[in-house]
Amino acid sequence: MPRSIHVFFLILVLHVLESALANKFSLFSHADECSLLFQFKESMSINKSASGDSRAYPKVSSWNLNNSDGEKSCCLWDGVECRFGHVIGLDLSSSFLYGPIYSNNSLFNLIHLRTLNLADNDFDSSQIPSEIGRLSQLANLDLSYSGLSGEVPKQISQLRNLVSLDLSSTYRLKMQRSDIQNLVQNSYETLRELFLSSVNINSELPASIGNLTHLNILDLDGCGFTGTLPASITQLDLYDVNLYGEIPSSFFNLTQVESLDLSINQLKGELSSSWLNFQNLESFYLDDNNVTANLYLFLSLKKLKTLDLSGNNITLSVIVIDSHKNGTQPQFIFIRLESCNLKVFPEFLRFQHQLEKLILDYNNIEGLIPGWMWNISTETQTELTLSHNLLMGFEQHSLVAPWVRLQTLELSHNMLHGEILMPPPTTEYFSVSNNNLTGGIPPSICDLLSLQLLDLSFNNIIGSIPPCLEKLSNSSLTVLNLRGNTLHGTIPNIFANGSMLQFIDLSENILEGQVPRSLEDCKSLRFLDLGYNFIEDLFPSWLGVLLELQVFILRFNKFHGIIRIPSKIKVNFPALGIIDLSYNSFYGDLPHQYFLEWLAMTETKANANYMETYVDVAEIYRPISFSLQMTSKGVKLEYVKILNAFFAVDFSSNMFSGKIPESVKTLTGLQLLNLSNNELSGVIPPSMGNLIRLEALDLSSNKLSGMIPQDLVQLNFLAFLNVSNNNLTGPIP
Repeated sequence: MPRSIHVFFLILVLHVLESALANKFSLFSHADECSLLFQFKESMSINKSASGDSRAYPKVSSWNLNNSDGEKSCCLWDGVECRFGHVIGLDLSSSFLYGPIYSNNSLFNLIHLRTLNLADNDFDSSQIPSEIGRLSQLANLDLSYSGLSGEVPKQISQLRNLVSLDLSSTYRLKMQRSDIQNLVQNSYETLRELFLSSVNINSELPASIGNLTHLNILDLDGCGFTGTLPASITQLDLYDVNLYGEIPSSFFNLTQVESLDLSINQLKGELSSSWLNFQNLESFYLDDNNVTANLYLFLSLKKLKTLDLSGNNITLSVIVIDSHKNGTQPQFIFIRLESCNLKVFPEFLRFQHQLEKLILDYNNIEGLIPGWMWNISTETQTELTLSHNLLMGFEQHSLVAPWVRLQTLELSHNMLHGEILMPPPTTEYFSVSNNNLTGGIPPSICDLLSLQLLDLSFNNIIGSIPPCLEKLSNSSLTVLNLRGNTLHGTIPNIFANGSMLQFIDLSENILEGQVPRSLEDCKSLRFLDLGYNFIEDLFPSWLGVLLELQVFILRFNKFHGIIRIPSKIKVNFPALGIIDLSYNSFYGDLPHQYFLEWLAMTETKANANYMETYVDVAEIYRPISFSLQMTSKGVKLEYVKILNAFFAVDFSSNMFSGKIPESVKTLTGLQLLNLSNNELSGVIPPSMGNLIRLEALDLSSNKLSGMIPQDLVQLNFLAFLNVSNNNLTGPIP
């Protein structure tokens, strides 16, 4: 038998023996290493609000030093990998770990570790201990998004076996230039992946980073660095790193790059034909810079699948011969040309057959949508966004969109005429708001059972609300916006038990009748606007059971009667922050009992956010802001976005009588209080001086008497005070 065959069989036998031994010893880890792991578990808390990863679960919760037969078995623990009885891998990413990591942590005694992944936990702003340098065998280290802060210890840069290092943070970690130099020097033969997203570097790197000849992935988002890059890189992420000026010519030596992200920088100038060097480029993001580029330049990059040039000056003149013809251009999956000053649809789109997402909003595209648009990527397209243009209609008349997999159709803020275009049944997000659409709401819209958002607001839609919308309320619908049309008739009982609706706006129509009782089944409802209609009903106190309701608008209707709290209702609008009952016919005393129970209006929020809900379309969360119209400081205002720290009560222009109740003083978070144009009498309660966050107070056109209380001088934020047309005396504080 030839010698080479003997050698082959010897190697094979040794490999089999090694595997067998590895499997045997992996079940019987050294007891001291099991004990070290258990000590690490005991040093941590479990906080299930600390992780944003949907796959997260507390891996260490199942760790136990002894199994049923008394043998040590930490090699079988979740997240633990062993070899020959030693712990060589520890993956506790997204495990809800909480608490600081100190220098004496037992973790740093696991000296055989080759992989350590603690990403997506919360280590309570503690620093990375320098003892991490004891783990000299580490090849893969991931501490990303784990709540660590402060200086990255120089000992990390001395780990000579690193293949992948991820320190991506949330603007807390800092790394010295000298440590980066040492990292390059010590790991230039091994390092393949380097992720330093948002690590504060803010210095010029030395030319030595070019010595990382095996580096394949470099992520320097938000680091604020400058320097030379190795030509071997196949993925380069320079998102928001404060790059400025023109792109240097040396940049075009990165001919191997496959994914390039230059988004949100300060780049300028005109992209030259040097971009033709990037023939391996598959993904390119240049959005939010100040660059001039000819779109057709990129049609010579045959592998290009993803292109985002949003927020730049894009021209369409053909400079590459035949690049616009069918068969000679790349087949894109994703194209985003938002805010590029386009005036026409790019001609090359007519030959695209694999597009999934096409985003052309915030341009100046005018006229009709060309007929060939109906023929592109009909089997693949999931998103079409053409909002905020000057489109007037469709060159090819069709009332049904042809894309069979479409999930998002966004045509809002144009000048579209005609009837509503119907998307396919797969649609999850459908908005044609702010157009000139006419006709009624087609009953076929009720077949969109995957729909999460339906926005037909601000059109000329007539007819009634279809009762079949109950099918959508009973499925996934989260946002229903029919504001600003000419819908008439009553609001049907379309709101099903178990509804997921969070936002309902039926305002500015000519709806009548009563508030449908089925609204109380919308347990997730946060925003309800029925204003500017002809609804004739008593105050719907039964809606007080909605625990999430924050905004409740009934202004300009025909509501009437005394506002009372029925004794059988135990919960009364606990989350309410904004209520507007103005311009109705309510009478009797102000609802003083409600003032005691609207607890949300007593809060002072340190961290204010906009009121919004989200729809999850194709695993992308789209924020939907709450907007409304209110009278503030004597002026009717449109609140396009509303802070969740904004609290307002408007009961103006009704027939309320009696005294202003003392209980109003409990609403200490109020910024706007309007009780004008009623028949209130008595004095202004001095206790209103407790409303220290009040910015606008309108008590005008009532029958109030007595002195204006000097306690109002405590209202340091008050910018508007109107007490005219009363019987008050004395000076204004």
